[in-house]
Amino acid sequence: MPFRRLRGRAGRHTRRIRWAGLAGVAGSVLYATGDVLLLGSKVEPDRHPILSEPGVKPEIGSMLPASTTRSTVGAMCGVFGSPLYLAAAWHLYQGLAPAGRARAVPPALILAAAWTTPAFIHGTFFHWGEAYRAAEELAPVSEEAKRRLLRQADDFGRAIAIAYWPFGIATVAASALAIAAVATGRTAYPRWAGPVVTPALPIAVASAVTGNRLVPGRYKHSLQGAGISLGHLISYGVSTALLWSGRRRA
Repeated sequence: MPFRRLRGRAGRHTRRIRWAGLAGVAGSVLYATGDVLLLGSKVEPDRHPILSEPGVKPEIGSMLPASTTRSTVGAMCGVFGSPLYLAAAWHLYQGLAPAGRARAVPPALILAAAWTTPAFIHGTFFHWGEAYRAAEELAPVSEEAKRRLLRQADDFGRAIAIAYWPFGIATVAASALAIAAVATGRTAYPRWAGPVVTPALPIAVASAVTGNRLVPGRYKHSLQGAGISLGHLISYGVSTALLWSGRRRA
């Protein structure tokens, strides 16, 4: 009976680890969907004269064709996806836990802390795009209103840029600590998996691919801006697969 009870507890714990990993996958899918809705339109400078205004970056054009409804749904995907990443941080902790708390706790906590800002970042893209769209619509009516909205859009853009810094620094720091833990060979991951199950490298690769338009076909423009979400999708997908059985990997 004690042995059966122990096996039952181990099975429930393994299932919780699976669900936590799948939560990270689901959060990544939600964020990627939001990225596509907010930023996945093709830039068409000829149709949007606001892009010729001084200081307006060309990439802003990817937000202008989207309707307000589409932008709202895209922003809310990030808001509702963020809590799922907290479960995913616990999932990573469980993968690192065999190496000891000193190795497992810091990267998991830092990664969880990193996710205090992306909901704001993702949601503010909605206001950023709407400010530019309103400026474009009011340009023929009032030059002063257009200028005021452009200044407001610049403020939103600066706020997004500021919020990206702590997120990026924390993600890189957590990934470095987790990679070092996996390299010891004492975690539940194989040694080779460190750079893959932590998000920094997958994010860098996915951002390079989507940012340089290396995605073929009709997805060439739709995935622009989705590098961070796709990087997390890769890392949590691989981590969930590796921890699925509940056995420690050599």
